[in-house]
Formats: sequence, structure tokens, C-alpha cells
Amino acid sequence: MPGNPDRVRDLLQLKEIWESLGLRVLAMKGWRDRGRISGNTFEVLGVHHTGGDRDNDRLLRDGRIADGVPGPLCNVALHANGDVVLVASGLANHFGKATWPNGRSLGVEATGPQDRGQKFPNYDAYVRLAAGFCIFKGNVDPRGVVRGDVGIPVHLVAAHKEVAVFKNNPKVYGRKPDPDFEQDGRVVKGALAHGFSVSAKAPSVRLIDTFRDQVRALVEEDISIADKKTQEFLEKQFASIRGRIDRAVQRIGGRSNSIYNDNNDDFKGLVMAKEALAEAKGARDAADRVAGELAKIRAHLGIPIAPPESPASGGIP
Repeated sequence: MPGNPDRVRDLLQLKEIWESLGLRVLAMKGWRDRGRISGNTFEVLGVHHTGGDRDNDRLLRDGRIADGVPGPLCNVALHANGDVVLVASGLANHFGKATWPNGRSLGVEATGPQDRGQKFPNYDAYVRLAAGFCIFKGNVDPRGVVRGDVGIPVHLVAAHKEVAVFKNNPKVYGRKPDPDFEQDGRVVKGALAHGFSVSAKAPSVRLIDTFRDQVRALVEEDISIADKKTQEFLEKQFASIRGRIDRAVQRIGGRSNSIYNDNNDDFKGLVMAKEALAEAKGARDAADRVAGELAKIRAHLGIPIAPPESPASGGIP
């Protein structure tokens, strides 16, 4: 089955982000070359739960053949113990008939038991996984609406039950109940905007707004600046950027805008986070250049380079 080299690169970048958030990332054999087709993109994170009582990687890889649903059924699996497993880089069959297409989303299937009334077994890991996706997208808000011309708006982080509609009636929600996080949250029922409705067989759909709020909180926490010297440097950078914006606005006959003043924490946080990320990238690039120069010196002096260690079982092939 065809994989997608662009999405391989994306998943390897996501792996680094997820590991920085404390998640362990493994991989199924052949994940790089697995998928229905290769022209998929990762614009939205599709949040699912299999409903099964155990991890079932074979199902996620091969699909439900008896039901005519071939695999892979997700791009990434989240095991009950919190392990993240790369399954496929190409298109996965996860949303099915929905208000957002499989080909433009990264599908995650959580596996393992889910007892009603009990905490979702890998919930904390799920929050971190979703936060990693938002960081990968540039610290984007998971609550951001990417499509609003449907009954239930499609967010950057979207639950299966929030987008799944019936095949024979594509404006009726309620085809899927997952994931059921057992949380307080907005409930939609009956007639909805744009001619959509919720099926009488599933009289309501509970949105995962609480989950998205917790994901957003983790994203904001991850980009916070704790080091005092870094904080002072970014304060100066922010002042310089604010000054340049102010002068530019005044040159075209405008007035200073309160949206970027010292007291606007949202704007200031955005500027400082971007500056911090740029500095981190610069430091990493410098380290790469030093490593390259060191390799040249070793080669010139005839010093052998030690072979890399073999990857441990369960590593990323």
C-alpha cells in the first residue's frame, strides 16, 4: 500500500514533539509505506476510540475486512498504557462518512478498555498527543474552527462523533459515539444550523470542548518561558517589534493600536513564543553546523567515526 513521504517527515517531527511531552513513541513495521493512497494531508486531528477491550494493532493495520472497510484504520494508535504507535503515513479510513474528509486529517485511534463512569484509560496521554499536534501546527488553538458551514463546526481537534454523519443521510449526526470521555460539555440535539440535525437514534452529541480546553492549556504551558535571561531577552525583542509596528502604523497615518501594547498578554505571548521558537531553531542549526565541522575534522585527521547503535526493539525503523 502507498505511503506518503511528506507525511513520514511530519510523523517523525511529531514523534520528537510527543517525546518532548513525555510520551513513548513506537512504530508498526512498514508504517512508512502504509496507506490507501499517498496524497493525504494532516490539517485536522481526528480523535477516536475503538471501543474494544484491548489493544488491537492488527485491526488498525488490516481493517474490518468482513465489513468491507480495509485498513489502515488510523495513522497513529494510542495504547491503553499511553504508548503512541505510528501505523500509517498514507490515507487511513478513520472518519468514514463525515463533514471532514479522511484525506485531510491525521486519524488517532485510542485502544483498550473504556468502562462507563471511569476515567478514560489513556486520557492524560491523549491530551498530550493532541497538544503535540497543535504545537506541530505552530501552537494553533485546538478550538479553532476550520469548517463552520456544517451543523457541528469542525475544529482543529475533532472527535469522530462530532463529524460522523449517516451514509444515507449526510446531514444527520449520531452515527458514531466515540470518544466518550464522560465529561461535562456542550450537548447538541435536534435541528442544527445549515440544515443538519441529530438522529433520533442518538438524540444528542456531547462535544469534546473540555478536552480541547485542556489541550490548549498544555500548549500554552509548553511555550512558556521560565529562564530569567531568556525572558529578559524576549522582553527586549518584543519592545523592538512593538516599536517597529507602531512607527509603521504612524507613517501611514494611523494611530497606536492597543492590540500590541504592553498590557495585551495574548499578543505579547504570541510574539514572545515565536521569538523563543526562532531562537531555539537557531541554536539547533548552530549545533548541526558544529557537528558537521567536527565530522570534517575527524575525516581530515583520519579518526574513525563510531558506528551508530542498533535501534532497540520497538524503535522507529
